[in-house]
Amino acid sequence: MAAANPWDRAAEPNAAGLLLDRFVASGLVTQEMLNMSKKSASCFVNFSRLQQMTNIQAEIYQKNLEIELLRLEKDAADVIHPSFLDTWYICWSWQ
Repeated sequence: MAAANPWDRAAEPNAAGLLLDRFVASGLVTQEMLNMSKKSASCFVNFSRLQQMTNIQAEIYQKNLEIELLRLEKDAADVIHPSFLDTWYICWSWQ
C-alpha cells in the first residue's frame, strides 16, 4: 500500500486549510484576501535566480580569461613582430 503524498493538494486537508476554510465560511476573511496574501513566487524562483547568477559569474570569469589572453597576446606581439625579429637576427648575426 502506497503512502499518501503530503505534497498532493487532493490529499486529505490539513489543519491550516481547515482553519482557513472556517474563517472564509464565517466571513472573517474573504477568499480574495487569502488570494492576495499568497506569495506569487514559489521557492523554485530562488533556484532559477541562483542558476542565473551562477551563469553570469561563469560568463564574467570566461570574459576575464579572454581579456587576460588578449593582454598576453598584446605583450607578446612586440616581441614576435617581424621587424623586431629582423633586428634581433641582424644583431646576433654580426657576432
